[in-house]
Amino acid sequence: MARRLARIACLAAILVLALVETGPAASAPPKRVLIVVMDQMRPEYVDLFDMDNVRMLMDDGVSYPNAYLGHMAAETVISHNVMTTGLLPKHMGWSDEVHRDVENVLGGGPGAFYVTSSFASTDFFALQSRGGYPNLGDYVRSKFPGRKFAAVGMKTTAAYGAGGPRADIIVTMSSRRTTTTAPCFGTLGGRFRGPAGLNVPSYIAGTGECGRFYVNSDTGNTYTTGVTSPAWMYPLDGNRFVPGFDPAHLGGDTWVADAAIEIMQREAWGGMLVSLGGIDKSGHMWGGITDTDTYPPGSPEEMAHERFIAKNADNQLGRLVQKLRDLGQLDETLIVITADHAGNPAQKFHGLDGAGRGDFNWYYGRDADETYLQPQPQIQPLIATGNVAFNYQDSAIRTWLVDQSLGKKQEMATVMGTLPNVIATYYRDGDHYVLRSSTTSTPMTASERSWWQAHGTELVDTMAAPWAADVVGLLSDDTSYGVAGDHGGAQRAVQRIPHVMWSADAPAGARPAATFRSIDILPTVLAALGVENRPPTDGVVRPVYRCSTRVSAGLRGAGSRVNVQARLLGRPLASALVRFQGLGIQRTVRTDASGLASANLRPRRSGMVRVTVPQRGLSLGCSTSVRLRAAAGTAGGGAGLTGRP
Repeated sequence: MARRLARIACLAAILVLALVETGPAASAPPKRVLIVVMDQMRPEYVDLFDMDNVRMLMDDGVSYPNAYLGHMAAETVISHNVMTTGLLPKHMGWSDEVHRDVENVLGGGPGAFYVTSSFASTDFFALQSRGGYPNLGDYVRSKFPGRKFAAVGMKTTAAYGAGGPRADIIVTMSSRRTTTTAPCFGTLGGRFRGPAGLNVPSYIAGTGECGRFYVNSDTGNTYTTGVTSPAWMYPLDGNRFVPGFDPAHLGGDTWVADAAIEIMQREAWGGMLVSLGGIDKSGHMWGGITDTDTYPPGSPEEMAHERFIAKNADNQLGRLVQKLRDLGQLDETLIVITADHAGNPAQKFHGLDGAGRGDFNWYYGRDADETYLQPQPQIQPLIATGNVAFNYQDSAIRTWLVDQSLGKKQEMATVMGTLPNVIATYYRDGDHYVLRSSTTSTPMTASERSWWQAHGTELVDTMAAPWAADVVGLLSDDTSYGVAGDHGGAQRAVQRIPHVMWSADAPAGARPAATFRSIDILPTVLAALGVENRPPTDGVVRPVYRCSTRVSAGLRGAGSRVNVQARLLGRPLASALVRFQGLGIQRTVRTDASGLASANLRPRRSGMVRVTVPQRGLSLGCSTSVRLRAAAGTAGGGAGLTGRP
């Protein structure tokens, strides 16, 4: 991928005898942002499944080896709103797959339960509007008047969660249409889905049924997953998550990329989030990281497994990048590659393995239009208390109580600790969770304890709100109560995600030691675009770019006056620390609003002084050296001179 490095702008120096400059300076901040979310992707998949386009962006941009999701519940329906608002789930209005509507925002009565993965757009929009917070689209329109923000994904939970009620364009798949007399029913070979969303452009919606963006979604078309364990717990429904074999009606991640490309080439866009959901579906069916077998090329079996689906997602990423290049937009676009969660295989499985069991393993309870009252035996001790209003279990267990008194919460947390592979239990006390016990029926391994001590309580607390679960049980590694591969909890394998930032000015191959969480995406993107983050988010700005410095030095009395001009993305780097080290000098000063810092230095001998701007905010830091001679009257003697190193 071609990179474009700009020259550092000239700076008039005062008393200059020598000039030193370091680092590429950007010609201008990016003018648009593309966020590509690979649902349930683990960092290991890049090499395991030969994801060459992801690897290319990692090698040519900035990749964060210590990135992690940073919140619970680790779910699609949560994370997409986190990414575009910078808010923790506890501050969003909903925080899990199950929602207790304590404020009656959705109109079903105070305390009514909802399965959030079944939310309609109006439900998402009501909770987002009730929160009153801005999202990425609002900032894009403010910074770039006339530019649009779009969210595209086959999952409604991704598209509506990321887009929000004020999005310019949301494109997702409709619910399954069952009308046998519809023209598409015959053309596509059964039940089908078409484009849906908010302000869906006519070039995607079409003028009638059976255009390019209509795909087969028949439950009889499962690519054998409907009759094969363990996939049959959560099988494919036609081409919702896979491309399929009809070239005129390709589904899955290809469908999503095609829609995004149409928007790119037809709209004046400033921001777009594209959510590729295929990896997640396959991970749930087969286990994800353990699904490494190969199958005959072009076979239905190949299409249903992770190796093909991950490679297809990578290919769609490549198409998006190529379209930016073709449109002449690549060098002015910030590209973010991330995941809404990772996943772990259910090597310790505590659900029932049967056809169609997925939802009944995950949920216990009922809402206005869904009933799940066929639980697996492993959660019966909770139900036997008579105090379970709703339960959800995947790679963590969350319980909403009928009696929410403190004593009853503590009692349920104690019962939770007896369940298989529960390693820590918590109960909610207002806006935080209290650890009930980390000594349960399943002792932690050394690696589990290390991760839990660093992140367990932090992650659980991110969802603590009146609508959240009253009791939480964290599970051991590679454990699920839902399906063959799962997420939702605090395990390292579920939380560790890939995260890449690419732009024409990002330093190739940089691997910052800084952590990067999903709540950090919005503030970091805004800083790169030159947008003020207001109001503050729960996230912080993470380093992406090398700063540049221009250092000038000259005589001043018995020493040398050293001026440092620091810039980032073509803008002054204000309030940044500048360190001078060497020749017996240890000095720190701070840049002013114009990015300028000055210091009078009196070296005891001639030689090099290191000038360093440490990592801060969006800056990865930068450094250079300037040669100074000992000033007259010092131990080194001689006139004060400077020169290039």
